[in-house]
Amino acid sequence: MNEHSAPPPAARFLDFGSLRLRLLLLGLAAGLAAGLVSTLYRIILQKAEYFGASVLSGLHDGTLFSGILVAAFWMLGALVLGRMVKAEPLLSGSGIPQVEGELLGQISMNWGRVLLGKFVGGALAVGMGLSLGREGPSVQLGAAAAKGFSRFLGRNRVEERFLVTAGASAGLAAAFNAPLSGVMFALEEVHKNFSPFVLGSAMVASLSADFLAKRFFGLSPVLHFARLEHLPLRFYGHFLVLGVLLGLCGALFCRLVLEGQVFYAERLRIPPELRILIPAAGALLVGPLLPFILGGGHALLEHLAAGGTPLSAAAILLAGKFAFTLLCFCSGAPGGIFFPMLAIGGAVGSVYALAFAPFFPQGSDVIVNFLVVGMAGFFAAVVRAPLTGILLILEMTGSLSHLLSVSAVVFVASVTAELLGARPVYESLLTRLLRRMHRRNYLAETEGKILLEVSVCSGSALDGERIRDIRLPRRCLLVSVIRGAAEILPSGETTILAGDRLVALVDEHRARSVRESLLALAGRCTSLGR
Repeated sequence: MNEHSAPPPAARFLDFGSLRLRLLLLGLAAGLAAGLVSTLYRIILQKAEYFGASVLSGLHDGTLFSGILVAAFWMLGALVLGRMVKAEPLLSGSGIPQVEGELLGQISMNWGRVLLGKFVGGALAVGMGLSLGREGPSVQLGAAAAKGFSRFLGRNRVEERFLVTAGASAGLAAAFNAPLSGVMFALEEVHKNFSPFVLGSAMVASLSADFLAKRFFGLSPVLHFARLEHLPLRFYGHFLVLGVLLGLCGALFCRLVLEGQVFYAERLRIPPELRILIPAAGALLVGPLLPFILGGGHALLEHLAAGGTPLSAAAILLAGKFAFTLLCFCSGAPGGIFFPMLAIGGAVGSVYALAFAPFFPQGSDVIVNFLVVGMAGFFAAVVRAPLTGILLILEMTGSLSHLLSVSAVVFVASVTAELLGARPVYESLLTRLLRRMHRRNYLAETEGKILLEVSVCSGSALDGERIRDIRLPRRCLLVSVIRGAAEILPSGETTILAGDRLVALVDEHRARSVRESLLALAGRCTSLGR
């Protein structure tokens, strides 16, 4: 039988050539929708963060009555947030695990409720000074907007899945003014595969969202550090040591995030809707004393980069930001840890530079360099998405001068965290979320079909094997083998080669287990080091 002559019915239905073109056009429109939503969210959260910081800093000089009034409003806000999260559990946390669960067919977001709830909940949480970021929620908002756009146009579940991924990348691009990072995040973390279907739609979505964001916020990078210059190569021994330190801190952070959720759920034994009262009270207590640990962390990074902060003060800010971020995020408040992670990493780098400042000829001028590489290294250690970490820092700072140092620190930090057995934080949070949703009978109930794509690694179980000799997972239909620029419609005699990309059609509710089985057969290199 000629392997090109008898295409399976599923393959004829999907028509991959036209699917690519449709995804490009739909990705552009979905990116504009996601970019508009994420940009508006970014504007609202900036105003909310400024409001919260102003109110908390004014408690020093206020009267007793004004202090009681602020405390009452803060507690009321915490109760409202708790009720919102109880009514819609998918509002809790950053939103990135929820998007990954959606793409695996394990969770079905009510896109309208998520859009409205995340807007209101995120503004409340950040306005109260909680140490939470806008970037994770922007990913979820972008994905929800793209899902709503797909449902409005009546697209099938295969196309909807790619549009949700494109919307997620657009959300991150708009949040950071970083379109390439949005694309890489979609490939490396959300989709976990370098798929040409995802690449094209995510690219046009991220670019369109970034265009919208720049219309509102200008062309400047999110972080502008004037003293970011080249460092001599003799400093690179310090970068390697810092990479190990960041790997240790990242592994500790991952573990404490999970332990913190257990602490709230099992040790404190208070209802979920009351847990946000704890970080709200913490903001009231520490906000007036350590205002730089409030919010996402932008103010903390700018403060440390400006120089003049003593080592002891920097260490206190690092410890405060680390602890307060855990207190806020583990409570289930709607907000992310994306930017707070960058702030913690930057603080680690700053403390290291201040500790060794007497040995640096440039003195305090090197602090900003260590702050930048610290951001990238800690992110890579926690999320285990090294390419995203490198691109993100380059785009956020608008400079390529630190590409080599950032790459070195990211590599060492990632390897250190992996050797310590730390699981990527979003994978761990997704597993925890699915368990919780299963107990609440909240998982998606759908019989839809989705496409999975994996790349075959050299020496894997599939390399050199004929399809008829391969034991594919149950209810998994191989519909296409992509070899270079050619697309092969597979038959039992088709031989799989290293470098081939396999496209499989699977039941949506089985997508997660089937993907793990395919990755095991094709080689774990497809999951980018996971």
